[in-house]
Amino acid sequence: MAKHILILGILFLIVSCKQTKEKSFEKQSKSSKFAENPDDIKLITSDIDLFWESYDKLLKDTINNSFEAYLRNGSIGLKDFVPDRIESAEKLKELVLSEKQYYSNIRSSSYKILNFKKQIIASCYALEYVYPEAVFPPVYFLIGRTTSGGTASKNGLMIALEVYSDGNFTTDYGRPSLDIEIMPNIVIHELIHFLQKDNPKDETLLKHCIREGTADFIAELVSGEKTRLANGPDVYPYGEKNEQELWIEFNNSRNSKELSPWLYSQTPDGRPQNLGYWMGYKIVEAYYQKSNDKKKALLDILNIDNYDQFLEQSEYSKKFE
Repeated sequence: MAKHILILGILFLIVSCKQTKEKSFEKQSKSSKFAENPDDIKLITSDIDLFWESYDKLLKDTINNSFEAYLRNGSIGLKDFVPDRIESAEKLKELVLSEKQYYSNIRSSSYKILNFKKQIIASCYALEYVYPEAVFPPVYFLIGRTTSGGTASKNGLMIALEVYSDGNFTTDYGRPSLDIEIMPNIVIHELIHFLQKDNPKDETLLKHCIREGTADFIAELVSGEKTRLANGPDVYPYGEKNEQELWIEFNNSRNSKELSPWLYSQTPDGRPQNLGYWMGYKIVEAYYQKSNDKKKALLDILNIDNYDQFLEQSEYSKKFE
């Protein structure tokens, strides 16, 4: 908790003073394609209006698919979000018609996203303080098919607002909405994925859990502990309560390319979903805590080449010996 208070205190000082960066602190290695100053981050909301226009048209005419225009005329962020998530206008239409009440319930929340702009910028300043090499790509806020709360592409970050709300709503198929108050944490989580180095030749469970854990750990570091709620309220408490047995189970399958039941899937035994986020967090946390140079540690964490080596260097497993 102390680390969060320190960093958040520093970021509010930075934001309130509005100090101009000295030329000696310019980050020469960054691409000019994306903002280098958190104040310049673009929060793009045009897809929200496009969705609700299509939604209203659909309810008046369910024969024609108004979502074809939504996907065709949407932002590049929306287009990047379609594969593997929205998939097609037909699938979006089918889901929306079956979940009309849910979409109606979250509609007002989707218009409130810019209420979080100051918090998002403040969290970006905190990230820049601990990781000066950060850049800040556009954030595209859109409405999807309740399949994903967010992701990142080479063009920026995509946040699917139908997953969040300022009320307690649940789809007919059982997915509860997440508190929209965690939006700054979600943006930073996806920003960390955007900044992470990737090794596409490694598709092991260990890699994917460390990547998700990295995004959670750094997002929590700079935007607060609400980050832990992104996968529901039970994941982190369950992990802490059952740490040793979960580690033994995870260690036996960490080199597998099968991500279930740790990530992105239902669990057969009633455990919380996505415990891989928590497991990756614990490994990253161990590496960070043992490092004397915290900024160097974050640089290492965001640029992992060898995940087995990183696990060994974290010394996380030693606590169970």
